[in-house]
Amino acid sequence: MYDLHAHLLPGLDDGPKAMDEAVEMARVAAQHGTKAILATPHMKDVNERSSVQHARDVLAELAKNTKATGIELSFFMGMENHLVPDLSAMFASGRALPINGSRYALVELPFFERPNYLEATLFQLQLQGITPVLAHPERIECVQKDAELLVAFVQRGMLSQITAGSLVGHFGADVRRFTEELLQRGLAHVMASDCHHASGPRSPKLTAGVAAATKLVGAEMAQAMVVDTPKAILENQTVKIGTPQSAGKKRKWWSLGR
Repeated sequence: MYDLHAHLLPGLDDGPKAMDEAVEMARVAAQHGTKAILATPHMKDVNERSSVQHARDVLAELAKNTKATGIELSFFMGMENHLVPDLSAMFASGRALPINGSRYALVELPFFERPNYLEATLFQLQLQGITPVLAHPERIECVQKDAELLVAFVQRGMLSQITAGSLVGHFGADVRRFTEELLQRGLAHVMASDCHHASGPRSPKLTAGVAAATKLVGAEMAQAMVVDTPKAILENQTVKIGTPQSAGKKRKWWSLGR
């Protein structure tokens, strides 16, 4: 499996504090079937507390220490990019990072507001050739209040990344039910761990989320969210998705092309 949202670089954000914790997270991820993981430290924390180069250096050190312990896991560089008015300029200057240098970028919408620059900023990124992969929309208030907002973004070519823990109730029953709705309506394209620790509800284990998704939409779609689609994104290949279903209708098909 391929995990495209992971806070595992020590000392950079609210993830692990020390290198040994980060190595343990890598061990857990590999033991539970993950073969590649994207480091996505918070953009705000990296730029305010250290630097992008420091984040790259920490990732290189983590990869070296992980390999030395015999853990088979590939690491890639990314960032959880907060939606701010000048996000476009931050990508242009290298203070915001895409996924493994690709056309795709993990973008987190504000949790508790719908700023007036939301749509314009996302569309500006697309004009730059960046495809936003919207981080955990099931936990974003403006999407919870209006799922048609996410429909509009997907119809304009954006992708959606749900968190595995959301499907198994780690963020409450309401979030679980809403995540199920997004999945059934074809509004979830990637499943990731959004891990912060080696154990507990924010661990890098994807298996329970995949099992829950399989029960809802079948094994083919569940596997696509953790294998085919994230792999295509990492490799900067084209991801094609079906049209999301209108409210009250479940999605009946899925397609992915490269």
